[in-house]
Amino acid sequence: MPLLLISGGPSSGKTTIAERIAEYFKSCGFHAVEVISDECNGNFSRNIYNNSSKEREQRAFLRSEVQRRLSKDRLIICDSLNYIKGFRYELFCVGKLVQTTFAVVFCEANAQTSKWLDSQKDENERYEEGKIDDVLMRFERPDGKNRWDSPLFTIQINGNYEQEDGDAVGLPRSVTIPFEEIFASLLKGKALSANLSTQSAPLAPSNFLHDLDRTTQEIVSNVFQKQKITSPGDSFTVPYCGKDDNRVIFTRQRTLPELTRLRRQFINYMKMHPVEEKDKIASLFVNYLNSNA
Repeated sequence: MPLLLISGGPSSGKTTIAERIAEYFKSCGFHAVEVISDECNGNFSRNIYNNSSKEREQRAFLRSEVQRRLSKDRLIICDSLNYIKGFRYELFCVGKLVQTTFAVVFCEANAQTSKWLDSQKDENERYEEGKIDDVLMRFERPDGKNRWDSPLFTIQINGNYEQEDGDAVGLPRSVTIPFEEIFASLLKGKALSANLSTQSAPLAPSNFLHDLDRTTQEIVSNVFQKQKITSPGDSFTVPYCGKDDNRVIFTRQRTLPELTRLRRQFINYMKMHPVEEKDKIASLFVNYLNSNA
């Protein structure tokens, strides 16, 4: 039924908050609650945050588990850092596909609090020295103005934790959680509706998906390289686009993850609107990139 994302920095009390929310739902008679956390992956280790490919594998695992378990009669709580806005968007789209309700809970803790909470854990469960600061530097804070971060419930974990008498989870267990608002949003709120990018795709020409994947990949690689030597306001051509009206307009440097995200969104759209000509795919993709500059 609903999908609730828990987001927050390392050792910010996310798991305790997720457990408290799950307990509240069950106390209200809603027992179909399941928490999907990093630890559900038997290969998970906090050392993955030293390796970007391992991080991607872990995100793929979480996404797969959410997709597999999410249904219209079960609350799924995804308990992880969920610190990349692109990944939160992907899970938001999973919710749209199932047409369920959706919300984000952000556990906001400063570095000092996170480090103290981390120090209270067993040694094998702690983050490496400096890793909390590193992840917080990369953290893309949820923003309630974004539809994939809305509705957003921010829980302030910061506080005078030194008065908790050494209780490792005292602060997250005592902080006020807007249980009623979260419950109402997920069980009484408006469900997400599937759109063209999340509905099942119609039949396409047999070679279309291959051409779509290859063409957009070549264009992304080309754009990423050419933007390094292009001045803002200039334009340049890309593979399969030789005409003047099919040029990429350069306004700013875009990272490879950003270009990849736009490519993935475009592919989802084109699966619903297949075309046969490769140059047509390229032209549409260039227009899409220009409109999202």
